[in-house]
Amino acid sequence: MKTIKSIALALLLVMGTALYANNNPAAEKVKKEQVTQEIAQLLKSPRFELNETTTAQVLFVVNKDNEIVVTSVDTENWEVEDYIKYRLNYKKLDIILERGKEYKLPVTITSET
Repeated sequence: MKTIKSIALALLLVMGTALYANNNPAAEKVKKEQVTQEIAQLLKSPRFELNETTTAQVLFVVNKDNEIVVTSVDTENWEVEDYIKYRLNYKKLDIILERGKEYKLPVTITSET
């Protein structure tokens, strides 16, 4: 009888762990799209002109107040780097993200010409 209880308990633990680890990938995708759109709104309408399309890799974390904290911007153009940091640093997100996790966001700013 003791063995049956032990096996049942182990089975319940395994099932509970499996259910806990089973997150909804469709919901995560929607959440990422919403965050991307929100950040795109924050970076909309730069007040400087570019001669060519510029890309950047932005690394950021989210603090306890659900604000973006930019840790680095990898780009060749210092104006784009300053612009991204100015527009994103300590801006509050509507979508709640995991605190302390580092996120990578590719950003492309197109030229008007």
